[in-house]
Order: sequence, then structure tokens, then C-alpha cells
Amino acid sequence: MSENKSKWLNIGIGAFIILAIVLLLVLILPFGNLMMEQDEIAVISISGTVTYDSSNSTKVFTTASQIEKALDEANSNPNVKGIVLDINSKGGSGVACSEIAEKIKNSSKPVIAYIGDKGLDESYMIATSADSIVASSSSSVGGIGLSFIDSRKYSKENLTGVYNKDYLKLKKSNNATPDNLEMAQKMIDQDYTQFIKKIAENRDLKPNYVAKLANGQKYNGNEAKNLGLIDKIGNKNKAIKLAASDANAKNYTAVNYPKAKKSLTETLGENKIFNLSF
Repeated sequence: MSENKSKWLNIGIGAFIILAIVLLLVLILPFGNLMMEQDEIAVISISGTVTYDSSNSTKVFTTASQIEKALDEANSNPNVKGIVLDINSKGGSGVACSEIAEKIKNSSKPVIAYIGDKGLDESYMIATSADSIVASSSSSVGGIGLSFIDSRKYSKENLTGVYNKDYLKLKKSNNATPDNLEMAQKMIDQDYTQFIKKIAENRDLKPNYVAKLANGQKYNGNEAKNLGLIDKIGNKNKAIKLAASDANAKNYTAVNYPKAKKSLTETLGENKIFNLSF
């Protein structure tokens, strides 16, 4: 065999070996990852305005579908032992937040809510659906009934509030007939009552007690803890540790969810099993 042919044969064999090794890695790595992966605590961010869909014009927002997708992914992953909700929001859509809260309640894994900067109004309601709430001492918590200007009219039988935006707007309009105002007030009362009852149920508090706090006031973490609105003072790391403790996870790592999909190059780079040199 000529020297030139021998050279090309060696190159061909080398290329074949490299290709075979790459294919082998692609097949083996998923199984190797299953054996080497640690337990995970899924961290799900809820920031800005919580909206029902992405058509909202708010600059910073989180949609219900994004959070629900992350919860589904975390609950379906056997490596995930616990979940932390990293909340920094003033609230948003009542419908969206109610759906998220129900999803959290149905989680098969422990869920800890962490309020670092702010967890107000509807986003606070999301937090109450978790197993425990951890908040920074300087965070803003509560804001319950933030849209209401009168929350003094409450009793054991009936909790009412006057909606600042829609009700007063209607009251000033040309269509503000007594019947329209009465109908609007009934709808407002129902929403307000339902909102308070949800928080009271989630936090194991009396509705009348929550109604007294439902004047839109914001509390710092220490005040919120004294009022029973949160469970512990601490940072996000404390919330992650609490989730791990509730899940009996010893060797774990915190991972943001939903996970970003990785390319083959990134996967190979994270799993340097072979050091090839030619």
C-alpha cells in the first residue's frame, strides 16, 4: 500500500473512531446523568405583574402559563424534591393568580414561598397557597385589598369593600344609575369576600381578622410575621433549605425552572468523561 493511501486510511479510521465516540457519548450521557444527578430544589420566579397571557402590555410580567409550566416540569421530574417560589410582585390578574394558587395546592412536592422584595395583593395570595412563607425582614408583604378604599364595613356574615378604580369610574359616568351601581357593588363585594376568605383559609386565619388587615397596608417582614401573614424571616437560601428539609433532601442543588434546553455542545461540556488527544 502506498504511503499516501495509508495516510488517508488512518485519517478515515481516526474520523470513524471520533464519530463513534461522540455517538456513544450521546447514548450514554443521559443514563450517566441519571446516576450522577443530585436531588434538586426547583426555584420558580414570579416577578412583575402576574398576567393571564403574554398580550399584556406591562413591561415586566409573568404569565400564568409560564408558572404552571414550571410547576408541571418540577412535579414531573423525580430529581426535584421541593419547590421554592421566588416572588417579587405587586399582584396582577385575579383569575391568573387564583389558577396558579390552585396549581400550587395540588403540587405533589413541598412548596415554599419566598418574598424578597415585595409580595402584595394577588401575588401575596399566591404565596399563601404554599406550605410556608419566608420573607426578608425588609420586604413589603400584604397589600390585601389594595384596590379598595373602604374595608371597615365587615361583619361575621358579610365582608364588603368599595373598589377604587372600577366602582368610582362607574359612579362618575353618565351610566351611573342606581341599578348599575348596586350591581357593581354586589360584584365587588363578592370578589372582595372571596379574596379574603381564600387568604384566611390558606393561612388558617379567621376571615374577620384578615378583613381588618385588608385596607391595602403594606407590612415589612417582621410586622407580617407578628400578624401571622408569613411563617419565617430569612433570605432565599433559607427558603431553599426549608424546602429541602420538608422534602428530606440531604444532597441537593437549587435549579431555576423551567429549565432552559441545552445544546449537545453544552451537554458534552458539562460531562467531561473522556479526555481525547490525538
